[in-house]
Amino acid sequence: MTRAKVVWVAVVVAAVVTLAWSVVSAQPVGVGGISPDAFRDAVRAVERERVVREAVRAADRYLETWNTRDPMAWARSLHFPHVRPGVGPFRLTHTPEDYARGVNFERTIATGWHRSQWDSYDVFQVGPNKAHLAGHYSRYNVDGEPIRTTVITYIVTRQGDHWGIQSRFAAGRADISDARLAESAGAAVGAVEAYVTALNDPIDTAGWAATLNYPHVRVADGTVEMWDTAEDYVNGSQGGRQRAWVETRLDWAEPVQVGGAGVNVAVRFSRLNRQGETLSSYEAVYLVTNRDGHIGIQARSSFAP
Repeated sequence: MTRAKVVWVAVVVAAVVTLAWSVVSAQPVGVGGISPDAFRDAVRAVERERVVREAVRAADRYLETWNTRDPMAWARSLHFPHVRPGVGPFRLTHTPEDYARGVNFERTIATGWHRSQWDSYDVFQVGPNKAHLAGHYSRYNVDGEPIRTTVITYIVTRQGDHWGIQSRFAAGRADISDARLAESAGAAVGAVEAYVTALNDPIDTAGWAATLNYPHVRVADGTVEMWDTAEDYVNGSQGGRQRAWVETRLDWAEPVQVGGAGVNVAVRFSRLNRQGETLSSYEAVYLVTNRDGHIGIQARSSFAP
């Protein structure tokens, strides 16, 4: 391929990049001698890289504003409604002002904290308007000594032209023993499998709800929902959803973060019809916690509608 053709194709890819996630439904057309499949893959790769960059920028902005000790500046790095589900108490906040009022930097400083810094982060799932970023950060005292290391999955979303943190799935301290890590990871995958098994019984909604921990959070399709109890869940939008599919198949479940307070499990699941044919497949991340002795899914963020 000549250099001129390469440049021309790159311009075409950039021009259609915003349509990358719907291009699969369009009639395939060759571009500049490139096969339709190769062109589609190129468009998707460009769009994926753009989302990854935006997710990383949002995460950096989140930690940078945290280090300013300015509650309102930090709150502006978030998207609302915002929630930080975990094994401890949490609530859904609807505005930056409401969130900032609940921030107490003096309490954090009293622990010896001076600043926080990323140890690592990895964008492991990407959609057109959302990304899941596994973050590992540490808190340091004024002498530069680490005082705490934590793993959290950040649910990064786009609202209009702005990318921000919609939710943080808190897995807790990262410094746990290998034995506990293996035990927690295995139990978390078992909880995900139990959830999918219960989901496939359309009659026993109470059994399905019992695989979750409460308050329960779902981030999907531009929405953030929270149910305080299993009864709320069964009687709410989830328990009464109409199904265009008859079975959900768990394609894989992989723990991406194991902490002292929970496990974030990356999953892919598929919807099947009565003939066992795949109707659709989606990726998601589930936060599994042990709340009051019950191992269940505390929060979910899915790319499904």
